[in-house]
Amino acid sequence: MTSGSGSQPGLTPLDVALRLACEQVPVSDLIETRELTECHGAILREDVIAAINVPSVDNSAMDGYALRMADLALLPQTGALTLPVAGVALAGHPFIDEIPTGRVVRIATGAAIPHGADAVIIQENVAASADESEIRIERAVIERVRQGDNIRRAGEDVKQGTVLLPAGKRLRPQDVAVAAGQGRAHLVVARPLRVAVFSTGDELAAPGGELPPGGIYDSNRFAMIGMMRAIGCDVTDLGLLRDDFAVLQAALSEAADNHDVILTSGGVSVGKADLLKPVVDSLGSIEAWKLAIKPGKPLMRGRIGDCLVLGLPGNPVSVMVSGLLYAVPLLLHMMGARIEDRAIVRFPMPAGFNLKRRTGRREWLRARLHRNGNGQMVALPFHSSSSGVLSSMVWAEGLIELAEDRAGVQQGEIVDYIPFAGLQAF
Repeated sequence: MTSGSGSQPGLTPLDVALRLACEQVPVSDLIETRELTECHGAILREDVIAAINVPSVDNSAMDGYALRMADLALLPQTGALTLPVAGVALAGHPFIDEIPTGRVVRIATGAAIPHGADAVIIQENVAASADESEIRIERAVIERVRQGDNIRRAGEDVKQGTVLLPAGKRLRPQDVAVAAGQGRAHLVVARPLRVAVFSTGDELAAPGGELPPGGIYDSNRFAMIGMMRAIGCDVTDLGLLRDDFAVLQAALSEAADNHDVILTSGGVSVGKADLLKPVVDSLGSIEAWKLAIKPGKPLMRGRIGDCLVLGLPGNPVSVMVSGLLYAVPLLLHMMGARIEDRAIVRFPMPAGFNLKRRTGRREWLRARLHRNGNGQMVALPFHSSSSGVLSSMVWAEGLIELAEDRAGVQQGEIVDYIPFAGLQAF
């Protein structure tokens, strides 16, 4: 891969790498039909076409009285107008007959508008008799009534035949609800990707076990598992693997036979113990590695048979940043998500800091928003840029993105802020 404008020679910008990956990695054709209650977060794989109008009939937006506008002409020159009540319309229990001339129908919110009625006057604007057999409407109220008042028209919400939900949409609660409103009990969605996850490194220890001298507890695996499950993948936890060529080769070969994706951390740089690249080379192919990003430069993409292999860096912040900005969008693409549902949302915010940096790599600073002494919301970075400080990701509420050619930031300049809440795995 070639470097892009402003990036270091030999390194590939993230947007270029992700675009090429989405071009080269096919969308899975595996789908399944799920009950609505199991569809939240899934990727829709066929358009949902509106089968009915919503509302299905004209109905009342308020509790009140349905009437004919023409009847209001009966108003005398002075005083109020009294109209008899012909009946009641409730939601699910309509007034069947045409509304009689010179009469009104008591109507509840959601009830079908009686045939012949063309306005609803709300109950607070009339005076009902004790036995509710008639209502009295004052002249000042009548003068404000307009045709169509408080009537929701059939198809006002959804028109029959329109594309209600497009294929590729990642389903939110409101999306599932609107499908239910069409009477759909099931939806066709992407089958979850089967993802095998493991960490490598002889220095790692499993949480709950004894920590050897100089060792560290493995945290990367849990970050990767969380990100994958958050986008709906079925995850197999392969645990920790030693820095041993034969061990890694056997584990990857077996995992590739029954998974769609293998996701790892560590072992993708160029050190003596960084064995993942040669192991994948021995079993399949390396299609890309080394991105012009910080943190997370040593990021690998490869393939063993039909199984995609993604090798994330070993440092915990690098795992999360490269996972959120590269691995998550790529896997959503594999499940058929639309480009819009894979997009990273950036907000321009004033910087509350000064920074000088080397150009050549796109950088993400762990950050949060802060209200300064002038009452202005500004973006502030964590005090350390070390990719080994995982607690910074707990402190942070988002990321500040600095382009490859940006040499620094002056306080008050605009920076791009990416809230974690806008990322698919959060």
